[in-house]
Amino acid sequence: MKKIVIVLLLASIGLLAADGEKLYKQRCSLCHGENAQKSPLDGVAAIAGMDVTVLALTIRAYRDQDSRVGAYTMHKSSQLMKDSTSGLTRDMIVAIAKYVSELK
Repeated sequence: MKKIVIVLLLASIGLLAADGEKLYKQRCSLCHGENAQKSPLDGVAAIAGMDVTVLALTIRAYRDQDSRVGAYTMHKSSQLMKDSTSGLTRDMIVAIAKYVSELK
C-alpha cells in the first residue's frame, strides 16, 4: 500500500510539472517568451527563475485584481494579465509558478 501511495504521489508531481509547462505555453509565452526570459514591458523584469512563492502570489494577485475595491495593490493593475490569469485554479497557478521558477 505504501508503495502505491508513493508511486501515485510521484506520478501526480510529474503531471503537475507537465501541466505547468503546457499552461505556461498556452497563457504566458506570447508576452514572456518561450523560456520566460523576455521582458513584456520596459522596466519589468523577466520571470525565469523567479521564486516560486513570489511568482504564485503575483499570478494570483493578477487573477484576483479588482479595481472597484482596490484589492490589487502589489503592482499596477493590468487587464491583459487579468484576462490571461482568469480561470486559473490554485493548482494551475502553482504548476505555472513551479515550471517558470525552474527555467534559467
